[in-house]
Amino acid sequence: MGVGADGGSPEGGHSPDEQPHGERKEPRAELLGFRNRLIVAVLFAAAYIATFGPRTGFLPGVISGVLGGVVIFLLLKEVDARRKRRHR
Repeated sequence: MGVGADGGSPEGGHSPDEQPHGERKEPRAELLGFRNRLIVAVLFAAAYIATFGPRTGFLPGVISGVLGGVVIFLLLKEVDARRKRRHR
């Protein structure tokens, strides 16, 4: 394994964990955003309803799936908010 003149890899690249000097990741690039949070929440609700609806009855399955989707959406929203605060 060789080491380049700058102490990095011989190809002059950076490891995936390192950021080159002067370059900062934009906090926006790491965030899910409203649309993606909504898609994940809807997929969770649909999967929950599809699996637990026939077992427990469709009305309780739908109510639980929708409430679970809302919880997932709000959880991901809080994760995004904390990432924004951390990167300020």
